[in-house]
Amino acid sequence: MALDGTLLYDAQFLFATRNLHMSLFTQHTRRGARRSMIATLVLGLAAASTLAAQTDERTPEQQQAYRRAMEKADLAIQAEVRQHSELMKNLEYLTTEIGPRLTGSPQMQEASRWTLARFRAYGLDAHLETTTVPHAWYRGHDTAAILTPIRRTIPIRSLGWSKATPGTVTGKVLVVTRDMAGSLNPEEVRGAIVLAGPPATIPPDFPPPDNAYDAVIPPPKGVPQQQGNVFQRRREQLQQIVQDGAAVLLLDSGKEDNLFNMGSFSAYQPSPIPLAFLTHEDYDLIYRLAQAGPVTMNVNLNGTFSAGPESASITVAQIKGSEWPDQQVIVGGHLDSWDLGQGALDNGTGAMSTLEAARALHALGWKPKRTITFVLFTGEEEGGVGAQLFVKNHAAEIPDMDGVLIDDTGTGKVFSIALENLWETAPLMSEIYRPLQEVFDLKPLSTRYFGASDHVEFLNAGVPAYFCVQKPAHYRQAHHSQADTFDLVKAEQVNEGAALLAAWAWNVSEMPERLPHHPARSGRGEF
Repeated sequence: MALDGTLLYDAQFLFATRNLHMSLFTQHTRRGARRSMIATLVLGLAAASTLAAQTDERTPEQQQAYRRAMEKADLAIQAEVRQHSELMKNLEYLTTEIGPRLTGSPQMQEASRWTLARFRAYGLDAHLETTTVPHAWYRGHDTAAILTPIRRTIPIRSLGWSKATPGTVTGKVLVVTRDMAGSLNPEEVRGAIVLAGPPATIPPDFPPPDNAYDAVIPPPKGVPQQQGNVFQRRREQLQQIVQDGAAVLLLDSGKEDNLFNMGSFSAYQPSPIPLAFLTHEDYDLIYRLAQAGPVTMNVNLNGTFSAGPESASITVAQIKGSEWPDQQVIVGGHLDSWDLGQGALDNGTGAMSTLEAARALHALGWKPKRTITFVLFTGEEEGGVGAQLFVKNHAAEIPDMDGVLIDDTGTGKVFSIALENLWETAPLMSEIYRPLQEVFDLKPLSTRYFGASDHVEFLNAGVPAYFCVQKPAHYRQAHHSQADTFDLVKAEQVNEGAALLAAWAWNVSEMPERLPHHPARSGRGEF
C-alpha cells in the first residue's frame, strides 16, 4: 500500500516520516480529505433519492430472489476456497523463491511471468501488459556511524531510487525544523548530514487501531488545522538544502523495535540528494545528542541504477461474460513490493488472493453474466504506474467497467468494503453487499474514504471503485519494513479475503442494474 508522499515529508521536514510511502514530493496529493458534514448529508440525501430509480425496475420478489441466489453462490465460493485453496502455496513460492519485487527489477518481472503461468494453469485467458520505467534501482550495502561525541556503528537504509553518496561522506549533523525555513546558513548546510526535524511520534498502542490503514496512518482528531502554504515552504527549504550542498538527508523510520520504513523520492529517477532512513531509536539518539552539542557522522549509500528504461508488467486474466461480455467487473491487488522484507503482507496477500479468487471461480465452472477481470498491478508503491497502464490501455472500455475492488492492506480479516465517497452507488452496493455480510460476517459498508491504492486511478476515470477494509494483524510493523514476511500471514483470514473478492465479483456480475459512474476527474482530487 502506498500512501501520500506530500503529507509524509511535511511532518518530518516536509511530511510525517512514519507515514512515508510513495514519493517525497511529486506523487499523490492528499486524496483522503473528508467532505464536510453538510456535503456528506447532501450527498447521502441525493443517493437516497436515487434508490427508487435504481431498484424500481425489479419487484421486491425479484430483489429477494437475487439475494437468495447470491447467498447460495457466495457460500459455494467460500466452500471451494476452504476446501481447495492454493493461496498459501502460491504465496510461499512468491515470497520465498522470487522474494521482494521492486518495480523494474528482474524479480518483479519474474513474478509477472510466473503469475501469468499460474492463471493459465487454472484455465483462464491471461496476458501481460508492459510499460517501462526510466530506471530500475538496485540496493547496495549502506553504512553509517556516529563519530562524535560517541562512537557507534548504526544501521541505515537508502530510500528507493536514492542518489548514492560519493563514497563515505563525513559531516556535522544539522537538524532542520519548520521554523528555520528561509534562515538556513549556506555555510552551515554545505557538507552537512541533515536530520529532517525532530523524531517521529510513535502512535500509542491503545486504543488499538480499527483497521490496517489506520495502523499505519492514525486518523486525525479534532478540528483540522489550516496548512496554508506550509508544503510550499518546506519544498523551498528542501531545494535550499540541495542547492547549498548538504551531503545526505536522513529520515526517521517512525517504527518501533528497530524496524525500518521504506519509500521513494521520485518517479524512477535518482533523487537530487542522497536520502536514507534510520531506525527510530537511532534517529532519536542522534537528535538528543545534537541538542546537547556538535555531532559528527559518516554515511555511505551506494545503490545503483539501470543504464536505461526497464520493463514493468501487469498480469491480466479474465473469465468471459455470457450475457454482457463487454461489461467487466475488476478485482485486483499489486504484485510489486518494497525490498527490505519478502513482500508478503504488502502486497503478496492481496495479489495471491486475487489469483485464488480467479482459481475458485473457474473451478466452480460457472459462467458469469459480465466478464470478470483479475489484475495484478505493478508500481503501486511508486505512483501507481500499473493501474495507469491498465486504464490507459483500456480507455475505450471505461464506460463498461462495472466496478473495481482492490485488496491491499495485509493479512487481517476483511471486515468491510469502503464506499470511497461514491454515495450514488450506495443503494446498489448495499444490495450487492448484503449477501456478503451474511456469508462472511461483515460490518456495514464503510463510509470512510481511504484512497491510496490502485483503485484511485479508476476513480479518477469515473469508474465505481472500492477498497477492502481489513483488521490490522501486524500491518503497522510489517508495512514497508524488514518484518514483511511470510510467517506473519494468517492463512484462514487471507483465504476468507480471497473468497470475498470472488464473491463480490460474482455478485456484481449477476446484478441486473449497473453501478453508476461519476464524472472523470482531471487530477487526484478527493471523492
